[in-house]
Amino acid sequence: MKKSYKCSHCGVISEDREHLCSPHAMAGKQDYCGQPVEEAGPVCGPMSRSLEYECGTCGRPAENPDMLCTPERIG
Repeated sequence: MKKSYKCSHCGVISEDREHLCSPHAMAGKQDYCGQPVEEAGPVCGPMSRSLEYECGTCGRPAENPDMLCTPERIG
């Protein structure tokens, strides 16, 4: 599995740190999915155009369904 990054500004998870305005490395899905989403700001600019999924359990958005424990398409 590729390394995952979480944006500390908006909470989005991505495998591409360049899409996030404030990326922090995560060890894996267990570090973020299934946990409550803390208060977050608006989704980072480049990421807002590529988000397609959110977790049905915790509501965290991600660009790839494999990064979530219960992926659901947004929209």
